[in-house]
Amino acid sequence: MDSFGTTLRRLRRAAELTQEALAEKSGLSGQAIGALERGDRRYPHRDTLDRLADALGLAGDDRAEFAAAAARPGSPARADADAVPRELPGGIAVFTGREAELDRILGLLGEPRQGGVVAIAGMAGAGKTALALEAGHRLARRFPDGSLHLDLRGHAADPPDPLDLLDRLIRELGGEPPTPLSLDSASARFRTLLAPKRVLLLLDNARDAAHVAPLLPGAGGSAAIVTSRVALTDLPQAHQVLLDVLPEADALRLLAAEIGAERVAAEPTAARNVARLCGYLPLALHLVGARLATRPRWPVAHLAHRLDDERRRLDETGVRTSFALAVGALDDTAARAYPLLSLLDVPELSVPVASRLLDAPERATEALLERLTDEHLLTTPAPGWYRLHDLLRLFAREHAARLPAGERAAAITRVVELCAAMAWQSMGLVSAASHRHDWAAGRWADAGPASAEEVFAWLDRHQAHLVTVVRQAAATPGVPPEAIAAVGLGLYEYHRARARWRDAIQVDEVALELVDGVDPVAAATLRNDLGVAEAELASGGEAAGFRRSHAFLRRSLADWEAIGDERQLAGILNNLCFVYGLGDDVDAAIGFGERSLALNRSLGLRYVETLNLVNLAVLYGRQGDRARELAYATEAVSVGEESGDVRGTAYGRMRIGIVHRELGRFDVAVEELSRSADLWREAGVRLYEAMTLAELGRAHLGRADRDRAREVLTDALELMREYGGEERAAEVRAELDRL
Repeated sequence: MDSFGTTLRRLRRAAELTQEALAEKSGLSGQAIGALERGDRRYPHRDTLDRLADALGLAGDDRAEFAAAAARPGSPARADADAVPRELPGGIAVFTGREAELDRILGLLGEPRQGGVVAIAGMAGAGKTALALEAGHRLARRFPDGSLHLDLRGHAADPPDPLDLLDRLIRELGGEPPTPLSLDSASARFRTLLAPKRVLLLLDNARDAAHVAPLLPGAGGSAAIVTSRVALTDLPQAHQVLLDVLPEADALRLLAAEIGAERVAAEPTAARNVARLCGYLPLALHLVGARLATRPRWPVAHLAHRLDDERRRLDETGVRTSFALAVGALDDTAARAYPLLSLLDVPELSVPVASRLLDAPERATEALLERLTDEHLLTTPAPGWYRLHDLLRLFAREHAARLPAGERAAAITRVVELCAAMAWQSMGLVSAASHRHDWAAGRWADAGPASAEEVFAWLDRHQAHLVTVVRQAAATPGVPPEAIAAVGLGLYEYHRARARWRDAIQVDEVALELVDGVDPVAAATLRNDLGVAEAELASGGEAAGFRRSHAFLRRSLADWEAIGDERQLAGILNNLCFVYGLGDDVDAAIGFGERSLALNRSLGLRYVETLNLVNLAVLYGRQGDRARELAYATEAVSVGEESGDVRGTAYGRMRIGIVHRELGRFDVAVEELSRSADLWREAGVRLYEAMTLAELGRAHLGRADRDRAREVLTDALELMREYGGEERAAEVRAELDRL
């Protein structure tokens, strides 16, 4: 690969720009352009790359290659806000037939700068997803800003909420969900993020029009391909493509592509019978074809004879027979395991989750899953992850229903216990001093990742499981309520760190219903957690939006007063201080905060005073009492340093620095904010490191040190893009643009 300087010079000349002209368009200096092209600066900041790429008009793969030329050798690949998502799964190995439907989709969505929606409908197994993927892969180059894929699981027992899907799509596009959050506001935010882009969405397995409508692009160049078992005629913007079964000629061509044209030609009558008994369904033909392909000595007539037995059919399409043939060929271990893999209402299974379902070691489980994949009974969308097709899941669940109820409940319980163990691993690593560890008492410990970053990454990868597993477990007799509650209680720090407040509410509501009146400590803690989550979602909205939050927190306060645990009482008072502050009831917030502080001091709980003091400092500052704000923030630093609370000390110094900056004392502000940023970095809290760097950049600007301000704000922007979301990043970018 050429050096970055060589690449930049080539692209500048191709754009017919002088160094001075490029500098003017990008907002950089001519000296900076020269240094980059000469190689004096070989690894420019991300903001510099963005400015240059915009000035050169780079997009899509060209922009990605430009950024790659600036990467440090050996630097690990990482997700980046500017990376182009290419999420479409691989298509099926054999695609035949459907030429007319494919040509129509390509014609509707293939014009440059043209968006639109295509809805593909047909019965289960008709090849909707295969057609959508084939079209998606052929169209991908015409959508330079990426392709996104969602399995909507419209016919699952517990399909995902469109609001949760929008949350994911907004984050994928580099944005943050709006507050207050609603389906309308999230859908509007999603369309706004899509408007300037050309992105292709593949939305698979929609239940109905209402299920998918909020996820569709608005005006602009983005497009969507939607599949559903029903015709989505209620989507006026959608072009309808209806799939019937294959004509016999296409069905035979598909079978020939699977097993070889010579075998079809040698037994034409038997081949026609196979196609007929499969109902001319592409899925069934693919499965029986794969079966024959792995048994070259089987006559086609032998398979046709087996398919002719009506007792083997799932329905008139003959799919049950296809599935029975495949599953019937499994060894005893695989045959016993396969129904258990269908128990969870999740789209994909990881090896750790599957191993808990099967109660087997992970290595043995992975080997089994690979065997099932070879038998075409599973697919593997990514390393370590496995998926059952919808119809195969239904077939496997028929067998699972014959298992003893206790065996099914035990399998789901093992998965719940895995989720609880990982949740409490995160709690122990991030908040070892939390009083809620008294409740857990080590019951959910499990060998797992050694760092908070690793365990959070595990939870991120399994995020789609957590809400579904908790709901399904709660509806399954025999799963211990305490284990379900442990998931919600242990996920508090994870939900807070990732701002997954909707997930927190859904998990905690289920858990609270199970333990209310049974376990007072768990119920009081869950009400606290629900109050905080409701407040975070309401933040930025009307005061009425905080009513649910206030109700949960006040009930939690009453619970702790009845229980008589003054440590927890101090904690809930501090949370009331925080939440009432979010709702702009500053006087009430200060009252709760001072009560909490006095109680913490009477109990000698120095290690929990720091955040209490910082919350109060912020509130007094909002009242205009700068002296008290500084006094409380300074005391927070003192307490934090004494108790070893790195995060609390960082927060206190951050507050002190902001106050001095706002009062025009820029030298002191720079000193405090620099120390705060170092502490946030040490604690691994990258979002607050980014926020502190942004404040530090403003302090340098106050000292008229524009070069240092630009350097610090550029670092802040790079972190903000990765950890802070698009809105915070846009604010810092705007400040850089004004320099």
